[in-house]
Amino acid sequence: MEHHDEAEQREALLRLIRESVIGDDQVMQTPYGARRVTYADYTASGRALTFLEDFLRDQVLPGYANTHTESSGTGLQTTRLRDDARAIIHAAVGGDDDTVVLFAGSGCTGAIAKLIGVLGLRIPSVLDDLHDLSGHIPPSQRPVVFVGPYEHHSNEIPWRESIADVVVIRQDADGGVDQADLREQLEKHAERPLKIGTFSAASNVTGIVSDTAGISTLLHEHGALSFWDFAAAAPYVDIEMGVVDPARPLSYKDAIFLSPHKFIGGPQTPGVLVARRELFANRVPDVPGGGTVAYVNDDDHRYLDDPTHREEGGTPAIIESVRAGLVFQLKQAVGTTTIREQEDRHLARAVAAWQDEPGIELLGNLDAKRLSIVSFVLRSPSGRYLHHNYVVALLNDLFGIQSRGGCSCAGPYGHRLLGIDLARSHEFEREITGGCEGIKPGWVRINFNYFVSDTVADYLVEAVRLVARDGWRLLADYRFDTATGMWRHRDGVVLPPLSLHDISYAGGRASMPTGRATGGEGLLAEHLRDGAAILAAASGPDLSEHPASLSADFEHLRWFDLPRACIAEG
Repeated sequence: MEHHDEAEQREALLRLIRESVIGDDQVMQTPYGARRVTYADYTASGRALTFLEDFLRDQVLPGYANTHTESSGTGLQTTRLRDDARAIIHAAVGGDDDTVVLFAGSGCTGAIAKLIGVLGLRIPSVLDDLHDLSGHIPPSQRPVVFVGPYEHHSNEIPWRESIADVVVIRQDADGGVDQADLREQLEKHAERPLKIGTFSAASNVTGIVSDTAGISTLLHEHGALSFWDFAAAAPYVDIEMGVVDPARPLSYKDAIFLSPHKFIGGPQTPGVLVARRELFANRVPDVPGGGTVAYVNDDDHRYLDDPTHREEGGTPAIIESVRAGLVFQLKQAVGTTTIREQEDRHLARAVAAWQDEPGIELLGNLDAKRLSIVSFVLRSPSGRYLHHNYVVALLNDLFGIQSRGGCSCAGPYGHRLLGIDLARSHEFEREITGGCEGIKPGWVRINFNYFVSDTVADYLVEAVRLVARDGWRLLADYRFDTATGMWRHRDGVVLPPLSLHDISYAGGRASMPTGRATGGEGLLAEHLRDGAAILAAASGPDLSEHPASLSADFEHLRWFDLPRACIAEG
């Protein structure tokens, strides 16, 4: 009976989340008619939840005040709520007394930038250009940072712009971080004064999960710090700052980076940095200013000792921080066991269906432990691929599916996934910097969030399958812009219905747009029938055509179908 009650409660919570996603029932207009929005881009950002937003509006905002005082009732209440949020996150990541939780800017990008500043690894580029300051650091005294094979740009580019040398660790045969290569590089750089390993807990492209405990142990065995980017993984897996396995006492983490906006309920939340207290040894805060000082007079000032105050200068993102605590609290209530069970089930069904389709190429090792993130490319009967932005447009226009095309801010990993060597990469770079963004390779990414219904999951699977089989037939309906890489229907863009310019305060009244079309999941079967009929009725263009107006360099690099009718007029 107890087990049955737990299962009922779990399903009730999943149903509550599913029914509370703001906009989940929205119907949008497309070139092929009205389509219910099916959001499959949670890897990029979560969506808001009614019960969390209701709580913030009805309970938190009425007592809102700046947190830099506790003498007033509203200041005390707001401070308590923000402290609650910090404590919830601290507990959710297994923090102890030496664990500091900071709210920091936008996503993991803000958290990583904060830690680089705290560690003093960044020289302002203007000063460096003027005085060659970094050039005065002997090579043997430079920090070294080891990054993984599938880093998001936010966990690679900032380190490249620091004073550290960046070493990319190879991918192993299973698609994960090659620990043998990491060990070799750690030994090679053993004499460096500061060694840091900073890796993604999971790829935001393939969903492949890293061995965080094993890699952390290896780093600590060689005197290196262990940093982890949990942007893609945090909404779906356990996060543990401390020792994961008692048999591996060095498996703890020194810092983790979080993007709560990727959680369900997470839009408009700040980045979060979780780090060991001993890392905050900087004399001056990364961003000195209001809220960071204990005392200021005409000729002196003293900074606060507590990193949670000295490193959160200025009026913080207060409501956003409270929201971050709420989404972590919700994740803990659902539990990662439930999350993994649901996502693994959806993922297995999708992979099984798509593997049988000759036109679908799924990226990454499908046998590796992974999240329910799937990136793919579609091959047409010509042998070339369909451009990722065309596929994204078609999924949107035919089926209302919100996916993402491009390189997912993981360019170096994308080169390896798509088999692009450095020489070819430089050719692409020259064409792109010359104004032809459209030649850039990429893929389409969707994910199956744990709370989506089987109806929605099956809809995603079947829609992708239909586009894989016959999406090429509608190429002539679209126009391609070589400068931007965008594909637009020949009848023009269906403009978004909402604009801030539609708001008026004439006559002392606030006049705002109201009303939106909605519909239930019952529409999805109809969308599949309509989409299949539209694809079947299209004769398809001649894929052997060569666009005459494009440069020889563009044509040399072109990897996708581009019938002459698709070229956008200037």
